[in-house]
Amino acid sequence: MFKRFFVLPATLLACALALAESPLPTPSPEAMQTIRPDAIRAHMQFLSDDLMEGRETGTRGYMLAANYIRSQFEALGLKPGGTNGSYFQQVPLRRARLNRDQSSFVVKRNGKKVKLDWDTDYVMRGNPMYEKTAIEAPVVFVGYGVTAPQFNHDDYAGVDVKGKIVMVLYGAPESLPSSERAHFSPTDQKERMAAAHGAQGVLVVWAGPMEKRTPFKRFGGYVQSPRMQWLNAQGQPSDVNPAIKGEAYLSSDAARKLFEGAAQTFDQAQAAAAEGKGKVIDLPITASILLVSQFENLQSPNVAGILTGSDPKLKDEYVLYTAHADHLGIGTPKNGDNIYNGALDNASGTAALIETAHAFVTMNPQPRRSIMFVAVTGEEEGLLGSEYFAQNPTVPIDNIVANINMDELPMVFDFKDVVALGAEHSTLGPMINSIAKAEGLEVSPDPLPEENFFVRSDQYSLVKKGVPAVAITGGEKATDPSKNGGEIERAWIKNYYHSPQDDMNQPLDYNAAAKYTRMNFALGYAVANQDTRPTWNPGDFFGNAFGRQNKSAGATGQP
Repeated sequence: MFKRFFVLPATLLACALALAESPLPTPSPEAMQTIRPDAIRAHMQFLSDDLMEGRETGTRGYMLAANYIRSQFEALGLKPGGTNGSYFQQVPLRRARLNRDQSSFVVKRNGKKVKLDWDTDYVMRGNPMYEKTAIEAPVVFVGYGVTAPQFNHDDYAGVDVKGKIVMVLYGAPESLPSSERAHFSPTDQKERMAAAHGAQGVLVVWAGPMEKRTPFKRFGGYVQSPRMQWLNAQGQPSDVNPAIKGEAYLSSDAARKLFEGAAQTFDQAQAAAAEGKGKVIDLPITASILLVSQFENLQSPNVAGILTGSDPKLKDEYVLYTAHADHLGIGTPKNGDNIYNGALDNASGTAALIETAHAFVTMNPQPRRSIMFVAVTGEEEGLLGSEYFAQNPTVPIDNIVANINMDELPMVFDFKDVVALGAEHSTLGPMINSIAKAEGLEVSPDPLPEENFFVRSDQYSLVKKGVPAVAITGGEKATDPSKNGGEIERAWIKNYYHSPQDDMNQPLDYNAAAKYTRMNFALGYAVANQDTRPTWNPGDFFGNAFGRQNKSAGATGQP
């Protein structure tokens, strides 16, 4: 594995050096020690108990967890940060459940049906925009389906896909930097770009390193869960492209079948795309997609509390901490257990959120800027609670100076390095480097950029509204030299992630959890007490793309 090196522009380098030379505001050791391993464990114990029934969004179990968090915020003396003077911000949602018996995906070559099997070759999901939709069209392979002129990459160059179904690889070209690669990888981005080029359907192929780590059958289990979107004021689902009338997810074996008779094999086309040399390939097939969905409208709350800042001029600005409180609920049994407790994912982050609030409220004087704590719903459904909050903030979005998100605390081993997802895009980066150094920690590059972690948790919702944001995760270096942190982490993903075994019976290091939480606390404290608010780095992709940032510098542009 290689490290990606960046050449810093002169202005950014000067900024970084200035930050490095200026000491950061630092919380007292006493304040840091108010964050206790036992307290984190206790919150996790309650939130991941079987009585919470896996905290699925919109369920009784989630509401029990939400009320626990509300009571903690209230006991700490935080002001209500929700709507109508409450700690809750209700998120209106629609669940779309695919009717498999009435839906179908049929592929034909020379008028003859190509046999594909559900679960093995393909899966589909409900459509929250249409209760019934159908398309039939020829299929065109367009690599990753990415148009990124900033990086001299356009998979749609010179091709007309109007009215067609495009087949795309999940992910994005390896040539893109880690966070930008993550930005272009998800299905919603693929659909947005496909629609912009006139396509009416999308086939997403799960292949390559991701398929090796997560077999298609397991991935398909995630996909075919009922799809959920938040609803706008008109009762319409958010972030759904009405031009895309059908989609399906394919395994690499299914893609190989559909490539038969094409100018290249699927493996040749995939390898070329990974190297940035992909070509548009017309496949000798047509596909018919019929989707029939059943709708259910519901609601589920974000939970928000505010600690008012002490500076008369800065108290109307906010440092935002987020963590998702939901998990997967009750599902398919594994080893005789069907409750997906979500202890690490993400009772741990919610526990850290509560303990960070506890640390702040004990301080005297309190931080200059206000601190806002939001436990969001619907993360597992596609970042829905944080997206709703970002689009409908309960404080002015321009007054949120930074977002620090906590998702899955690094506590399967004691770590000596961290990965700061998103830190390289703003002045939060040098601050994190300084805090990590003071805590005796190293900062490492993302070891798994192909996993797209930057866009898979709630900080991304705030990034898309122009808020500098970061999610600090544990690295792969263990304090115990006899342990291979990378192997331990990958084994956890294989055996515990999104399974009923992610409960309090697994071995967890609560001292490591407290160490992580203290680092996030120190970062928020520094942001809250500095004279200037964090800014996007000059010329940064996300800063330019999402607009609110660096207004004084006149940064503009769209991705």
